[in-house]
Amino acid sequence: MPSTIDLAARLSAILAAQQEIFAAATDLDAVMRIVVSKTERITESDGAALERLEGGELVYVAGSGRAAGREDLRLALDASLSGAAVRERAVMRSDDVELDPRVDAPACRRMGIRSMIIAPVMRGGQAVGALKTVSSRARTFDDLDAYCVQILAGLASAALDLAQELHARQASEARYRLLFERNIAGVFRTTRDGRILDCNDAFVRTLGYGSKEELLTRQSADLYARPADRGQLLAALDQNRGMTNVRVQLKRKDGSELTGVVNVGVIAGDEEGEMQLLGTVVAES
Repeated sequence: MPSTIDLAARLSAILAAQQEIFAAATDLDAVMRIVVSKTERITESDGAALERLEGGELVYVAGSGRAAGREDLRLALDASLSGAAVRERAVMRSDDVELDPRVDAPACRRMGIRSMIIAPVMRGGQAVGALKTVSSRARTFDDLDAYCVQILAGLASAALDLAQELHARQASEARYRLLFERNIAGVFRTTRDGRILDCNDAFVRTLGYGSKEELLTRQSADLYARPADRGQLLAALDQNRGMTNVRVQLKRKDGSELTGVVNVGVIAGDEEGEMQLLGTVVAES
């Protein structure tokens, strides 16, 4: 039975680990490294590993201590203790792998493992991997260690979900920015009330401004030869949410007019309920 002081110390260490793990959430690899290093430290083990479920196998994706450098090591789902933890969605503990028929004994011997704890990493009610802490000595771990690994596996699941979501968002934003900047058409994004939030260089050149920064100081109505035309465009967008190949009389910085072929749609803004317009314009020759 662990003492109250020991339990408090472990929980304090887990809370500190949680802060460090989530602070690194923008970097998936860093999250995995921190999870395994903190698991090793909190359970006072010889190493820890994160394993990802791929088909009928569990693949090491991060390791520390005795489990470091084992990336791409594969364990059969139906012939390993990690597989049992994933299949049964429960924490598994082996006090002596040499006496435990559930383990992949050859893999344990190669890594010098005699005891271990494994907790499933869950996502949406399904096990998608496992968090493991290992020792070169038999009967190293107790119930408190198992409890800590279970909590850390839950933290790993939440942090990995967040890291993957942020990574996907960053990749999407990078693709959007690349398309935005390199589009040969003028691209713009404005608010309904007329603030120009963003535009590309082609939009700046089309309207004869010296820089993007200069154009962003103007209002959308300043770019129309007849400002009332913007009101008509907004009324049409309220009905259709998108318009294609609309001819609009625009005004360059020097006051000269041009006919712009506009494609525009309504998108969700950064603030709740805010309507924004995202579109392109090409000067009609």
